[in-house]
Amino acid sequence: MILCTSILIVSGCGNLGKNADQPQREEADIIHEDEKEGGSLETGAGYGFTSFDLDIDVNGKDTIEADYETTENQLKAEYIDARNNVQLQDTKAMDELHKLFMKILIRHDTPQQEVIDKILEWYAIDQYSKFDLEVHFDDGTTLNIEEMK
Repeated sequence: MILCTSILIVSGCGNLGKNADQPQREEADIIHEDEKEGGSLETGAGYGFTSFDLDIDVNGKDTIEADYETTENQLKAEYIDARNNVQLQDTKAMDELHKLFMKILIRHDTPQQEVIDKILEWYAIDQYSKFDLEVHFDDGTTLNIEEMK
């Protein structure tokens, strides 16, 4: 009992000395707030959207299909590039989609033409006969682009 009391007294007085007249300060916590208008890659809330469905036809033929959907429990991904005979599912598809998502970095307020331009540039497509994109953002908004040429 005496030993325990001695240890408590010594440890309590341990701060006395050359720093005794300086106020004790606690370390500050750094807090990052999520964006109020939907998540984003910067806030750690994924890509900022829960689903991404892209279909591009060139000369009337299915050329690119990119589908991504995430829920709390599950991730589904499919990626098809008919030009290069690529057909991927789940993890392998996500590897390809991640590259696309990191390059285009779209948000709910990105102008539609900018979204189209970024995606076409990524896939090196100059002319298309159909461009169909539907994105559901974390904030509940939806981007729908349907163009036929």
